[in-house]
Amino acid sequence: MTARECPARTNGTCVYHPDGMKLEMMTEEDVELRIREETDPGMMAELGGPRSREDIERAHARSLALAAEGECWPLKVIPDGSTSPAGEVAIFPSSHDGETVYEIGWMILPEFQNRGIASQAVREVLEKARAERKFGQVHAFPAVTNGPSNKICEKNGFTNLRECEVEFAGRRLRCNHWRIYLF
Repeated sequence: MTARECPARTNGTCVYHPDGMKLEMMTEEDVELRIREETDPGMMAELGGPRSREDIERAHARSLALAAEGECWPLKVIPDGSTSPAGEVAIFPSSHDGETVYEIGWMILPEFQNRGIASQAVREVLEKARAERKFGQVHAFPAVTNGPSNKICEKNGFTNLRECEVEFAGRRLRCNHWRIYLF
């Protein structure tokens, strides 16, 4: 979503409002949400453990710069009836097997988990990308042991291509490689 593609704005922030939640483009201030998620040992267990604050801040700034160019959608997920974000979902450029692909990832805070929020957020972002004819195909790389995230891929129409190794934050992870064609 670039500035001219934004369906609505609240206080200058791009907002997409599907039923049951609001998806807002992340801002500089949202680095604190990412720090909460990515320094939590439980939330990062499937991703090789917590990251440093400095690494998270750099990654957040990079995602905002790519978003300004229309190459990344870093979105915070705010459930209806809540003033606090439940987590995030993002589509971003990534590298796999020597080629650039668009990858989707998500994190939902523990107090919001097991409510279908992540699955709905993924579905809504994919539908928006399909409607805007953006990204073409989207890949996901959940750890082979991450049952909930693999189920989200399956429920949202991804095809499981194979197990593979990916690098995340300097760590090698054993993942399932999922892909969905949007158009």
